[in-house]
Amino acid sequence: MKIQIIKSRKEDYKELAEIYKTEFSKPPYNEPWTKKKAIKKINIFSKYCDIWKIIYNKKIVGFIAVNPSWFLPGKYAFGEDIAIKKEFQGKGIGTFVFDEIFKKYRQKGFEYFMGVANANSKAIKLYKKLKIFPSKDNLFIERRLK
Repeated sequence: MKIQIIKSRKEDYKELAEIYKTEFSKPPYNEPWTKKKAIKKINIFSKYCDIWKIIYNKKIVGFIAVNPSWFLPGKYAFGEDIAIKKEFQGKGIGTFVFDEIFKKYRQKGFEYFMGVANANSKAIKLYKKLKIFPSKDNLFIERRLK
């Protein structure tokens, strides 16, 4: 098994958008993604995030978008989104990706990696395994507008 994370290029965006659309349209997210909206989202990420494509046996199987300028640039790296194709989940790919991302951003001098997780996601088990816990200082809040 050969896993890599490589900075994505513009020519990867359509494939990443398809993964985004497919994976975030499923439970527990159930978000109404279309290919057009997903491409737009990836293009927005490209303006302020590092987008890493996840390669497994020479195929793109997912991506992770990391915002190095979120909150306090240089201190907090923020995981905007990660998506791995369903058929490649549960194979240790997510663990590898996070370990590599943590190394890369630690080497760049970042002190924290933060993100938002859906409480019903299967990834919660992975986050606990990787010692990613709820923040003691920050709380994700929301207000319904409709």
